[in-house]
Amino acid sequence: MRVLATLIRKEFLLLRRDWHALALLFVMPAFFILLMSLAMRDVFATGRTNTNTFQYYLVNEDTTAFATSIANALGTHAVFQARTPDAVDARKRAILKGDVQFEVVIPLGFTRSLPDSQPLRISVVSGASVPPPVNELFRASVREAVTSVYLRARVAALNPGLSAGGSDFLQMEKIDALLKEETLYESAQLARRPTSVQQNVPAWLVFAMFFVALPLSTTWLQERTQGSLTKLRSIGLSPVVLLAGKLLPYLLVNMVQVVLMLVIGVWVVPTFGGDALTLGHSPLGLVIIALATGTASVSYGLLIANLVSTTEQATIATGATNLLLGALGGVMVPRSIMPEALQQISLLSPMSWGLEGFLDILLREGGVQTIAPKALMLVGFALISLTLAGFRLQRARTF
Repeated sequence: MRVLATLIRKEFLLLRRDWHALALLFVMPAFFILLMSLAMRDVFATGRTNTNTFQYYLVNEDTTAFATSIANALGTHAVFQARTPDAVDARKRAILKGDVQFEVVIPLGFTRSLPDSQPLRISVVSGASVPPPVNELFRASVREAVTSVYLRARVAALNPGLSAGGSDFLQMEKIDALLKEETLYESAQLARRPTSVQQNVPAWLVFAMFFVALPLSTTWLQERTQGSLTKLRSIGLSPVVLLAGKLLPYLLVNMVQVVLMLVIGVWVVPTFGGDALTLGHSPLGLVIIALATGTASVSYGLLIANLVSTTEQATIATGATNLLLGALGGVMVPRSIMPEALQQISLLSPMSWGLEGFLDILLREGGVQTIAPKALMLVGFALISLTLAGFRLQRARTF
C-alpha cells in the first residue's frame, strides 16, 4: 500500500507540472457544454416560445366555421406565425425573396365539397429556401390541423349533443373533453421535456472522460523514455501495481470532471439563458455510472499507452479513436436521430454505454437497476483493456 501511495503521489506531481493538459480536460468540455447547450436550445425546445419562427400567409376564402377551425388549429403551433395576407402578387414576391416561408389557401367552397368524390384541396406553397425538415414539419402541421378538425366534425355529426347552433358549428371544448394529452416527459413525477443541456452535459462529459487518455498515455511514454519505468520494474513492482498507480489518480481526475460538468449544467448554463440540468432521483446510480465510465476511460488510455511507441503515436491514436468513438456513440449526434441500423452499430462504442447510462439517470428517471447492465459492460471493457495492457507491460519486461 505504501508503494501504491507513493506512485499515486508521483502521478499527481506529474499532473501538476503538466497543468496545460490538465486544464484542457476541464476547459474543453465546459466550453462545449456551454456553447452547444445554448446553440441547440431551440432545437430541444421545452415549452418556451421558439425564437426561430417561420411565417406563412393564411388565406381563408371559405367562410365556414369548419374552415375557420382549421385555420385556428394551424395557429396553435408557436414555431409558425401567420401573417396578414397581401395581394396575390405581393405574397408571391415575399415567398420568392424568403421574407415569408409558406402560403396556405383554403379555397371557397372547401367545406361544401367534402362529401364529393373529388373535393377541393387546400393549397400549401413553400419557398425555395425553406430547409426540407422545416418544409415537412409545416406540411405535417397542416395535415394535422385538417385531420383533427375533420375527425371532430365526424364525431359531432354522429353525436348531435356535441353540436349547437347548426351542424356547421362545433363546440370544440366538448370535443376536447374527450381527449387526454400526455407526453413521456410530462407526468406527476417528472414535469419536463428533454433539453439541449440534458443531451450535451452527459455527452461532452463522457467525451472528456475518455480524452484523459491523451495526457495519461503521453506521461507514461515520457516515463518509459526517461527510464523511470525501467527503474520501477528493477525494484520488483508488478504490472498490476504500476497500472493501479496510474488508474487511481486519473480516475480521481475523471470524478472531478463529473462534478464540475454537472455544476456547469445545473448553475452556469441557466445564467446564460439556457435550461438547468436536472440530476435525476438516484445519486447512487449517478456515482456508479460515473465510476464505471471513468474506470473504462482510464483503462482505455493505459491500453493505448502500452500499444504505441512514441508520444506522436499516442496523440494521433487517442485523438482519432476518441473522435470515432464519440461520433459513433452519440456525442456529436444524438443516437435518437440516427437511422435504426446506425443506432445498433453505435452500441459497439463504450462512449455510448456511458452516455446512455448518464441519460438513464439524468433524464429517464432510472436507478441502479437501470444502469447496471451498462455499468457492467464498462467494467468489462476496463478489465479487458487492463488485462491487455498488463500483458503488454509484462511482455516488455522480458526483453
